[in-house]
Amino acid sequence: MEKMKEIPVIELSGSSYEIGFQHGEILRDKIQDFYHTVYDLHRQNLTIIADKNALLSFCRRNIGYLKKYSPSLYDELQGIADGSGLDLDAIVFLNSFLELEDLRPPELGGKLISTKLWGCTSFNVLPSASKNGKSYVGQTFDMEQYYSKYNVILKINQNSGPSLLVYTLAGVLGLNGINSKGIAVAINKLVATDAREGVIYPFIIRNTLNQVRIGDAFGDIVFAPRATGMNYQLASSDGVAWTIEVSAGYYDLLPINGAMSHTNHYISKLMRKYETKNWLSHGGSYVRYQVSNRILKENIGNINLDLLMNLTKDHTNYPRCICAHAFEGQDEYNAFTTISSVIFDLKERVMYACHENPCTNKYIKIEM
Repeated sequence: MEKMKEIPVIELSGSSYEIGFQHGEILRDKIQDFYHTVYDLHRQNLTIIADKNALLSFCRRNIGYLKKYSPSLYDELQGIADGSGLDLDAIVFLNSFLELEDLRPPELGGKLISTKLWGCTSFNVLPSASKNGKSYVGQTFDMEQYYSKYNVILKINQNSGPSLLVYTLAGVLGLNGINSKGIAVAINKLVATDAREGVIYPFIIRNTLNQVRIGDAFGDIVFAPRATGMNYQLASSDGVAWTIEVSAGYYDLLPINGAMSHTNHYISKLMRKYETKNWLSHGGSYVRYQVSNRILKENIGNINLDLLMNLTKDHTNYPRCICAHAFEGQDEYNAFTTISSVIFDLKERVMYACHENPCTNKYIKIEM
């Protein structure tokens, strides 16, 4: 029998720079390979920024915002660069991979993937909706299949601040996570017309997780000078939670009636006017939104870990489904698939993580 694949877990500790340097040194080969691979593919897609210096410059424009928003995370970014043997521009580029999604639509210069694109499904469950009185946050993370080679989970013990469990990609600060204070955050990518220079999403994730109070975590998302659109599923173990749709300059809060799922289109009437035209070219996001919310609604009061794991395996509208798969004949560089799935139990402060598709791999429990 084939051995189930698991996401590697690495432990990091110390100052911000030391944590970054350890990250870079341990994952040096993967970070370098990830950088060269993702650069080549973005160069093929973005004909308006085909020159390497121009592509790096597009990402470099955010550096001033990053330094001001979180000097400690900027130090960690420098540590990753030094540990990996790449320069800081290359690491900023890797951490901007979802901001570069803003350039995929054809009218903005992208020429690849738009008709094949689908994405993540996230959820936020209040204690009143769960069978055991727990809060849960989680998501599938869907990208081109090759991204899964760079999956990693970081167990971070900081000199200052809470301990963290963070799912991410090699060289990237963080894509979602939970901290030792019971605060968790997950996301869906949304593409907004007001994308601009600003704070990139991995900085917002990590700064949110560095907070010890849920109100401060909320403020780090809502009041940040953001670079791009996103949906954030934010919650704490004491039952405070939000589904927060943002563009670069605007936000709206969606009601969570016990439990709420989200996909890759704006739901808020306020925010829909900021959605980039032709970002989505098919109805997959709308199917996933309806199916996931129906599963949650039908099980209010009885939602538990097993139900959420099964939700992430759903194949309605295959292959553009919650558990996303490639079309026949696609290679790893243009096939959008589920590269990981995570569920956070906020009361227990643990992560359940699955490498690639949860229909074929098992969830592994990872403790703080």
